[in-house]
Amino acid sequence: NGKIKGRCCSDGSGQRKYVPREEASTPTIAVESLIALVTIFAFEKRDVVVFDVPGAYLHADLPDDKFALLRFEDQFVDIMVEVNPDFASSVRNWKVLYCRILKAHGMIESALLWYTLYADVLKQQGFKLNKVDKCVANKMVNGKQLSIGWYVDDNIVGGEASAVSALIENINKRFPGLVIQRGRKLEFLEIDFFFRGDGKVDIGTVSYIKQMIKDFEKEIGMELTKKNSIFSR
Repeated sequence: NGKIKGRCCSDGSGQRKYVPREEASTPTIAVESLIALVTIFAFEKRDVVVFDVPGAYLHADLPDDKFALLRFEDQFVDIMVEVNPDFASSVRNWKVLYCRILKAHGMIESALLWYTLYADVLKQQGFKLNKVDKCVANKMVNGKQLSIGWYVDDNIVGGEASAVSALIENINKRFPGLVIQRGRKLEFLEIDFFFRGDGKVDIGTVSYIKQMIKDFEKEIGMELTKKNSIFSR
């Protein structure tokens, strides 16, 4: 049902020997910036939307000067050939398949390559990056501020409803399949935000903690009940 997701990634630790730290680390929105954003959104009663860009890293291409190979062995070769029979002609006698990586996934530079691409897209939309937090950007639309903050592929944006809708439409054209939340009650980075409509916003992580207790009840030896739970209200 989509609740549980499996993922297999290549080990990028070997790249640390020849990839400088400045080429392998990416900005992420600071907690203080996020709280400031939602406080402004609430006070100014902006329209607020949260959206996710699926498969973000797969949108970013490796630079021309980067060359990386991924080695498949044994049963993984069978899987690759089953997916694409054309690979069969490239399989070595000892059941090894080498594939060149064209997209920035499974590499320590992946997050930074995605950030650079996404920031450029926002700049093309007329946004200016914040000088203090590089994962916050603003633009003026008809005399009103439109603001966006993001953590890798998770985004929160606030502004006039028409401006927010136009931005979502433009982003979706560039990165199709956005997963969008819209309304007064939103979840962003496992944090619940409830925009009350009176210039204030309620912020909490109760839903996340309750779900965590439910999922790991046996491991942590704690049962979520109405009688003994601090989250019962």
